Amino acid sequence: MLDRMHFCNNCGAPEHDVLYAAGVAQRHQIVRCTACGLMYAHPTGVNLEQYTHTGDAPMTPESATVLRSYDRLPDYEPIGHELRDFLPTAGRLLEVGCHAGVLLERFRAQGWKVRGVEPDPRAAAFARAHFGLQVSASTLEGAGLPPKSFDAVVMLHVIEHLDDPARTVSQIANLLRPCGIFAVETPVYDTLVYRLLGRRERSLSCDGHVYFYTARTLTALLERCGFEIIRERRVGRTMSLGRLLWNLGVMSKSKALARLIERASAALGLARRGRLYLNAGDMLRIYARRKAI
Repeated sequence: MLDRMHFCNNCGAPEHDVLYAAGVAQRHQIVRCTACGLMYAHPTGVNLEQYTHTGDAPMTPESATVLRSYDRLPDYEPIGHELRDFLPTAGRLLEVGCHAGVLLERFRAQGWKVRGVEPDPRAAAFARAHFGLQVSASTLEGAGLPPKSFDAVVMLHVIEHLDDPARTVSQIANLLRPCGIFAVETPVYDTLVYRLLGRRERSLSCDGHVYFYTARTLTALLERCGFEIIRERRVGRTMSLGRLLWNLGVMSKSKALARLIERASAALGLARRGRLYLNAGDMLRIYARRKAI
């Protein structure tokens, strides 16, 4: 009997076509379900460990990943305000994959009663110690949160890393009160960028990405798990000149060129220079309402 990891996470079909062999786009082969069109790395079930074993040294405010979290605030902080379009009274908000708590702390400042889950124990410890946030060092499934205990759940650039997104999204529906709101953002591949770049597309190249959604396949997942879509839009990213060059290095598929760009960027201090907003239409943010039962 086939293991669950061999079936499509959206529709359960076992049949798929191979789009990219292992090592062509990323370390795993990438396939497309012949029934519903979902793209995913195959096999799944091998991805979580890299997010739970990231080192032993404690994080500090100067850690690179903490600084990157601050860099992303111009793009993510408005979500707390946008949620108020659907939930005028800020209630209880859960961030899934809150990392060091930088964004979660901003949500708290906006009036939300916040809680976080983060599988990286170092990041969760930093969020608790530095911001005084209630953050569980676990996956969502391991956090033991009670049903119907949140008004909003936010999950940004996490769903593409999960080995079983359908299970996680179903649990989020269970955690939300009736008519609660789920805000999710992920790269998508029904784009001109993907058609032009193919295997070189930057998000496709990430070895940690397991699922590669389009607007249609992500909507299908959310609806199957008990949500109705109430707003969606393609969003861009504010980035430094150094981050832009890093993306170009990834797309080059040349490790030598990527290392050269990284060294040049570090020598010139480009990670802190320039603030560019780019919207290539390759990231989708969806607000979905939990259907009343």
